Amino acid sequence: MRNVLVVEDNEKVNGVLTKYISQEGHNVISCFSAEEGLVMFNSNNIDLIVTDLMLPGMSGEQFVEEIRKTSRVYIIILSAKVHLEDKLTGLKLGADDYILKPFSTDELILKVNNFLLRNEENVKKMSFYHSELLISKDNNTLFINDTPVELTTNEFKILLHLATNRKRIITRDQLLEHCFRDDIDIYDRTIDVYIKNIRKKLNDDSKNPRYIKTIYGLGYMFVGEIDV
Repeated sequence: MRNVLVVEDNEKVNGVLTKYISQEGHNVISCFSAEEGLVMFNSNNIDLIVTDLMLPGMSGEQFVEEIRKTSRVYIIILSAKVHLEDKLTGLKLGADDYILKPFSTDELILKVNNFLLRNEENVKKMSFYHSELLISKDNNTLFINDTPVELTTNEFKILLHLATNRKRIITRDQLLEHCFRDDIDIYDRTIDVYIKNIRKKLNDDSKNPRYIKTIYGLGYMFVGEIDV
């Protein structure tokens, strides 16, 4: 199940979005302000965002800017701002799509499903730096320059989660929640040990990382350049 964050202050529109996206089998986290949306984004693993622009308090444009400081998550703007300049501004700030209100629920759901389906397929096999690094989810394998690299199950879980959320800061708590939810023997500092082991196997220099960057005081970010 994929997590979709909906940020829309109109209760009726928010309800419609939540209903139709949920019916497709996705988990919807519904918010009514950008401030609430940022809190939910930072405390959950979000796969896609649908946001309005005209929001109380922080604007939708500011919200997109804040998200783009730490993440490349897919963002769909849903707005009544019909002018071309507004659309171009939203896209320049980092949104991936812009849908005008009043909108077709069929079009929105199709776009949401198409992206999440493509994203799911991409997660099964990811390659970086022109196939220098290949991660295969199907059989939990890792290759560097076509040579298999042995990772423990826990190391692979962490690497896969970081790579899946490339360019996004992932905290230790988020790694614990996603990778070790049922394992009470794993602590936040244990994550650091796993990261150290993964870096060693990737031949990744922590001071000049090509793959896993430490964001001091926050967590880790996978920075490898993905092959398109």
